[in-house]
Amino acid sequence: MKKKMLSLLMVFIFVMAILSGCKIRNYSSKLIDINSGEDGITLGYANFVFKYNQARYDINYGSSYGTKLWTEDMTGAGQTFADEVKQNIVDTLETQYVIKKHAEEYKVELTDDDKTKVDDATKKFMEENSSSALNSMGADEDVVKQMLTDMVYMSKMEKAMTDRGRADGQITDENSSSTYINNLVEGWKASYEFTVDDALLEQLKVDDLYEADKASQTKATNSTQGK
Repeated sequence: MKKKMLSLLMVFIFVMAILSGCKIRNYSSKLIDINSGEDGITLGYANFVFKYNQARYDINYGSSYGTKLWTEDMTGAGQTFADEVKQNIVDTLETQYVIKKHAEEYKVELTDDDKTKVDDATKKFMEENSSSALNSMGADEDVVKQMLTDMVYMSKMEKAMTDRGRADGQITDENSSSTYINNLVEGWKASYEFTVDDALLEQLKVDDLYEADKASQTKATNSTQGK
C-alpha cells in the first residue's frame, strides 16, 4: 500500500502540473462542520483531494471520454460525474475522520517509517510542481501531508478492522470484510453530526485538463521557436 500510495502521488504530480485555474476562495472555511462547530474539514483540503481525484479519473478515463467524463451522468446516478465525485469525496472525508478517531482503539498509529515516507513524498510533490500549479490546486505542505497521512491511516485501519472481524467471527464466507467494515464505519458516523455547506461545495470545479494541456503545448512550441 505504501508503494501504491507513493506511485499515485507521482502520477498526480505529472498530471496536476499542467492543470490551470484559480485558487478557490474561502480556503480555510469549513466545508464540513462536525458536531455544531466542535471540529470541521476545510474547503481548501477538500479542494485538494478533489483535484487529486480528478487527476486519477482523467488518467484512467480521460482519453476515452474527454470532458464528457465530467459533464454527463456516467454511472446512472442522476447527476453529472463531477457532482457525483464531489459527494463521494465528502463521504470519504467524513469516513476518514471517524476512522482516525477510532485508530487508538485498534492500536493503529503511524510508525517512524510511515512518517518518513509521508514527509519525503510531500517534499517531492512540493519540489516537482511549479508555484502556479501549486496555487491552482491550493496546495501547500499541510494539505499534501494530510492527504497522504489519511491514506496510510485508512490502509492500516482497514487491515486492523478486518483482522478483528475475523477473530471475532464477524467476517465469514457469507459476510465479506467490506460489508463488515462499511457497517462498522456507518455505525461510528451515526454518532457524529456532519453538516455540509452546499454553497462552498459548489466551489469545487473540474479544471479542463485538455485545454490546459493544449495551452502548455502551445507555450512550449512558441518558446522553442523563439516567439
